[in-house]
This record gives sequence, C-alpha cells and structure tokens, in this order.
Amino acid sequence: MVALGLAALFLAALPSAVLAKSGWGEACDQANSHLATDTWQLVTDCDATTYCADNGTCAYKGCRKDIYPYGYNGVAFVDLPPLCPTGQFCPDEGDQCLDQEPPGSACQKDRDDECQPPTDYKLYAGYLNVNGSVCLNYECYWANITLGQTCVVENTVYTGYEDDGSVYAYIISRDNCENGMYCDGTSLQCNKQKAVGATCSGNKECLSYNCESSGKCGRAADDPLHPGAWVYVIVGLAIVGLIGATMIALWFAHRRSRRENQVKLEQYYNEQVAYRQSIMSMSHAKNSLLSLPPNTSPDIARQSLYQDETFAYSSANNVLPPNMRRDSSAAWSEAADSEMLLVDDQPSARSTRFRG
Repeated sequence: MVALGLAALFLAALPSAVLAKSGWGEACDQANSHLATDTWQLVTDCDATTYCADNGTCAYKGCRKDIYPYGYNGVAFVDLPPLCPTGQFCPDEGDQCLDQEPPGSACQKDRDDECQPPTDYKLYAGYLNVNGSVCLNYECYWANITLGQTCVVENTVYTGYEDDGSVYAYIISRDNCENGMYCDGTSLQCNKQKAVGATCSGNKECLSYNCESSGKCGRAADDPLHPGAWVYVIVGLAIVGLIGATMIALWFAHRRSRRENQVKLEQYYNEQVAYRQSIMSMSHAKNSLLSLPPNTSPDIARQSLYQDETFAYSSANNVLPPNMRRDSSAAWSEAADSEMLLVDDQPSARSTRFRG
C-alpha cells in the first residue's frame, strides 16, 4: 500500500507536458482542454503539431501564431502551418485563421492580437498591448483611457522557479489606460506613471515598469548605462600603458637576442681564424723541415722550428704553431661581454688560454 501511495504521488507530481499526447488521427476529448495554472497556456490531449477537432480526433494544425512554433523540430520552414494575414489571428487551438474581434467581444487569455486595433493605433500602441488593443478578463478593449477616467484592470498570477527549484508567484497587472498611465487597483481610475526614484507598490506604477524591492521606481531593464568621463580616462591610460609596456618588453627582448647573436658570430669568427692559423702554422713547419739538410736529427729539427727568430717571424705574421688554438667557449660565460673576442693585430690582445 505504501508503494502504491508513493507511485500515485509521483504521477500526480508530473507536469502535464511530460504525459503522453495523442498524435494525428488518435482519439482526444475537447472537454479535457484547459489552461495551465502556472503558464496559462492551452493544454489539450493532442501533441504540439495537432489540435483536438470536433470529431474527437487529433488533426494537423491549420495555422500558427509564432514564426518558429514549438514542436516542429526537423520540419522545413516551408512545411510549417501558415501565418495568418493582417486582420486575422490564429487561435490557441491552431485550427484555422479567424477575423479579429471588435472591442467588447470575447478573446482568449493574453491574446491581444485577437482584438481589432483602433484606427489611430499608433497613438496607443505600447509594450503592454498589441497595436493599441488589449485583451482583459477575456474581453477586447482599446488602450485609450486617459487620466481620471474609469479603467479595467487584470491581475494574472504566474509561477516562477528559483535556481534551487523552489517555486514563487509573481503578478502581472495590465489595464486599458493609454501610454504613460496606469489603472489604480482601488479607485479603478487612470493615474500618471511615476519617474525613477518615486515611491511605488507595483511595476505598472513606474514609467520604467520596474518597482524595486526598496519600494521605489528603478531604472528600466533596457536602459543603457552611461559611464562617467573618468572611466574613459582610466581606460585610455590603461590602453596607452599596455602599448608602452609591450614596446619596452619587445625592445629588451630584441636587445638580448641581438647580443646573443653577436656572441655567436664572434665565436664563429674566432674559431675560423684559429683554424686558419693552425693550417698556416702546419704549412710553415713543413717548409722549415724541408729546408733542413739531410740526415738532421729530430731534436735539431724541433729546435729549428721553435727558435726565437722563427717564432718571432711567425708571430709577426699572425702565424701560430699547431695545436695552439684559443678557447672560444668563454663567449657563453658571464664575462663574455667584457672579454675581447675578436682577434686583434697586436699579440698582447690575444688570450693566454690554450689547449694542447
């Protein structure tokens, strides 16, 4: 019994939108058609693409009131039910287009477009009516009632949902007063709407249609923000500073890269000079050995190669003995900037570090 009770509660909690609907040609009952208590939309036994016809079966809709109607996913735009022409409307059932009704005639809930507009509708058209006509309490009116005249008001309670799923109710109040007026719910007379900052008890009392929780009229929801001049000054300075910082950072990066490339080029140049000097030293040694008399001992040949006058001659011509190349690895050390890497013409400028 407990399980059955829980199942019944679960089914009762399900919204009508998730229950199975009848499709084209299936049975339906017009007596089950009603307005949802939370959204005030028409609910029938048929799905979104059909309506319950007089013969008790679901038939395809013959018109639509929205450009992109609900329930037609995957249907080409040209295959949608047609929109009604000017002077006609598509009812909630969506069976066929009907002529707009004159003031005093019946209309469906919140369907201002079902009422005929006045001839001077441009004077009365606003965001709370359609072309100056309004449907209040299921009856058509024109929104042309002026200051102090008797008006008609309609208060509709809608259901809202918080992020955590909790439910709250909010009231939308509409009337047939002209633009800039609102219908007082007690006196049922049109009064002037109030400016921002004035005391209010409902959105309809404010020109901005926004009565804040503080009890005063606030800014309109679509009112653009106008920042002060100091905001533009700060933004401009920030942009200029960002551009300047970027240029300085690029300059430092370029200078560092240029120094590294310079060190690489100097190292390469010194290595090439050292190789050239080694080759010249080997050629000079060969010529010196060939110029000695035959049967000269190795010790004498070695002495003749490194005697003072010969070495002085080699040094004067920038010729070094073999295997006496300078070490250029210091170019990557921190002292590379202060060390002379290029070979100078003077022997005193040469590095004293050698590898044998």
